[in-house]
Amino acid sequence: MTRKITVPDIYGPSPQKLADGSLYLPRDVGSLKLLKKECNGKIIYYDWDLSFADTTFASREDNFGKDEVQLIFNMSQPIEWQIDGGRELVTMLPGEVCVFRNNNCRTSMSYDKSVSFQFKSMQMPTSYFEQLLSQYFPNGQIERFKALFLSHVTKTLITQDMYRVLSEIDSSEKFKEFAGVFVEAKMIELVALVLYGISYDTAESLPRKGAASLTVSMTDRQRLESLRQRIQFQPEDEYNPAEIAASLSMSESKLARLFRSLYGTSLHRYVQEQRLDKAASLLVRGGMNISEAACRSGYTNMSWFAKEFKEKFGLTPKKFAMQCSSALPENC
Repeated sequence: MTRKITVPDIYGPSPQKLADGSLYLPRDVGSLKLLKKECNGKIIYYDWDLSFADTTFASREDNFGKDEVQLIFNMSQPIEWQIDGGRELVTMLPGEVCVFRNNNCRTSMSYDKSVSFQFKSMQMPTSYFEQLLSQYFPNGQIERFKALFLSHVTKTLITQDMYRVLSEIDSSEKFKEFAGVFVEAKMIELVALVLYGISYDTAESLPRKGAASLTVSMTDRQRLESLRQRIQFQPEDEYNPAEIAASLSMSESKLARLFRSLYGTSLHRYVQEQRLDKAASLLVRGGMNISEAACRSGYTNMSWFAKEFKEKFGLTPKKFAMQCSSALPENC
C-alpha cells in the first residue's frame, strides 16, 4: 500500500542547521536529516537525507507562493518526479542535476520504502536568477537561457567539478568565520557549472525517461562519498589504500579508478590537498607553531610538508604564518 502525504513548508524560517527533521516528518512516517546553508539571503542550499517507512507518494500543493529557480542534485536513488499535477514527468537518476523554475507549481515524488534518498539542492528567487544572467551575459544569450531554464525541467550529469564544489560547500565550517563568504562564492560557482553543463553538454538531448549509464554504482558512489567527507573533516587520519579498499569491499585498483572518476583526482592527492588546507587554516588562526600545525594536519616529515605547502600556496609555511600575523584580523 502506498502512503500519501502532503509536504509542509520546509523552506520557511528555520535554524541554519537542522540535524533532525522530525519537526517536518513524523517519525512513524520516516526520517529526515536536513542541513541548511544560506548565501546573502538570496541562494539557499539544502543537504537532504530521508527515508520512508512505507512506499510513499509525497506531494506539495504549491510552492507556498514563491517563484524560484531550483537546482536539485540526485545523489543516491532513481526517483519519479511529477510537476504541475503531472504536466511534466521527470525521472531523476543518481548523478543527475535538474534545473527547474517552480512558479508556485504543484510537485510530487514517489519514494520506495526503507531506502535512503540523498539530495542536495539550491534555490533562489527567479528574479535573482535573472539578475545574475543580466550581470554576466548579453541580451541575446539571456533570452536563450531563459527559454532553456525557465520554461521546463532541464537536466544534465553531475560533473567532477560539480561534485568538488558540493563537497566544498558541505565542509565550509572548517573555514570558521570565513565560511559565509566562502559558501557564497561556491554557490555562484556551482550555478555557473550547472548552466555551463546544460548549455554545452548533452542536457538538451537527455530523455525524460532515462539517461546515460553511470560507471559508478549507487552503492559504490555512497561509500566513496562517505570516505570523501571523512577525509575533508579528518585529513590527519591515516588513509592506507589497501585498508580502505578492503573496508569498501573493492580492490585497490577499483578504488583508485572510481575515486578519480568521481572527484577528478587521486585519493592520495585529495588527502594531501585537505591536509594542506587544514594546516593553512591552523596557521591563519594563529597560536600554533608550524611543526604543531603540520602534525595536527597529518604530516610527520617537515621537509616534505614545507615543499608541498609552498607549491600550493606560493609561500613557505613560515612566511605564510608571518603574513597572516601581520595582517589585520578581518583580512586573515
